[in-house]
Amino acid sequence: MGGFDCPKGVTVSFAKRFIGAKNLPTRLSEFDVQQSFCLSADDIAAVAERFRHDRRVAAAIQMLFLRASGRPMDRFASVPKTLLRTVCEAFQTSAVSIASLRTLYARRQTLYEHQAWARTYLGLQDLDAAGVDQLQKVLAISALESAHTDDLVETARMWLFERRIVIPGPRRLADRRARPSTPPRRPWQP
Repeated sequence: MGGFDCPKGVTVSFAKRFIGAKNLPTRLSEFDVQQSFCLSADDIAAVAERFRHDRRVAAAIQMLFLRASGRPMDRFASVPKTLLRTVCEAFQTSAVSIASLRTLYARRQTLYEHQAWARTYLGLQDLDAAGVDQLQKVLAISALESAHTDDLVETARMWLFERRIVIPGPRRLADRRARPSTPPRRPWQP
């Protein structure tokens, strides 16, 4: 099963800057790629076993983003050159363009297939009703000490990430932040 912990030598404070992100940043340094978006030999083998050659880079980037952020990436708005180059090298493939990745995900079923595989590989779960109840309790306590409501969103993101639960979108987290003691109408879905 794929790793989900911070890579060796990386502090949580460094890694947490990616937690809850919606998209990849436009630029990543070599250090960022090595520390937060690196593929292990097991990762490469798992992707190669599951996906055809022309889909491996996209599936690997989806998995790396989910591992670093705790959220699935819905589209390739941009992929930093350093990350794209590193992933292509890992699969010993020629450089892939961002346009070809976008074209691949124009077929939504492919996107969903990659996201579902990455969740399973990383051992992530969706937030269920019991998790919502626990999170509500954590947020109710945190609300007593938080200086700003954005602190509650950060608390929720970290709580979910540490428990290997897929982080819902920002709107759903903000909804919880605004009413931490209100019971949910329905379980969150990422």
